[in-house]
Amino acid sequence: MRKYLVITICLSVALLVAACSPKNKVIEGFSSPESVTSDGNYFYVSNVGEKLQPTVMDGDGYISRLSKEGKVLDRKFITGLNAPKGMVVTDGVLYVADIDRIKGFDLQSGRPVMDLFVEGTSFLNDIVVLSADELLASATDTGALYKIKLGESPRISLVDVTGEIYGTNGLCLDPQSRSVYFASFGRNHKPTGFIGKGNFVDGRFVCEKVYSKKGLYDGIAFHDGNLLFSDWVAAEKKGIIVSKNMETGEVSEVDLGEKIGGPADFYLDLNGKRLWIPMMLEGKVMISEF
Repeated sequence: MRKYLVITICLSVALLVAACSPKNKVIEGFSSPESVTSDGNYFYVSNVGEKLQPTVMDGDGYISRLSKEGKVLDRKFITGLNAPKGMVVTDGVLYVADIDRIKGFDLQSGRPVMDLFVEGTSFLNDIVVLSADELLASATDTGALYKIKLGESPRISLVDVTGEIYGTNGLCLDPQSRSVYFASFGRNHKPTGFIGKGNFVDGRFVCEKVYSKKGLYDGIAFHDGNLLFSDWVAAEKKGIIVSKNMETGEVSEVDLGEKIGGPADFYLDLNGKRLWIPMMLEGKVMISEF
């Protein structure tokens, strides 16, 4: 079984050839870290706050800035947020999902450049770049998706969805097929989530399940035909990262050396060959080399 696991990882995820003996670095001192992203020079970690209250507008959320080596440069690089979660960087701007708002910050100065209110949700979760001037955001409480049109007058619109979708959490894009993969966290904090895929057809998001084993799915990333996604498993130190080869269908657990308490919206760093994984329930971030 062990031999099969190593072979599966090496074949189905070429990037994870060393996953069987990862070199991990764990950084402490965060406040319910939920998401990690990067602009290529620095890494950014969203912190929901001292208490894990993802829908409470208490103003204690913030964004940390780290070096490529994982050194905390500015623990509170951007402050005054409520419960920031998913983030993405495009054109020098860091976009953040913060309860019921999509906010943008200039990465040179940290100053706000956009603030959009999203009606009908109190749990915006992740953001992905669709194009140079368009983002897609998820709402976990309603399962809704929203398109954000960037520009001088940014605007937001609710996406019309065909197919089953609920508990929508992490998002990622396959740039070749233009498919959007999404992770469902489930309903009512129970492990009833799944992994789905959708495409925009005549303005509608037509989706289907691609992994039906129930779980508490959060972060998700796609590269070279392989899908990686995190599963909390339970609200304790049992979380894992799963890999699925979308061509062969082979599924395996990435060997991180330990289970994680709340593996949230991780970042796949292709340049450094590392996974940056928020350990949300532990107040830490793991950097795992592969």
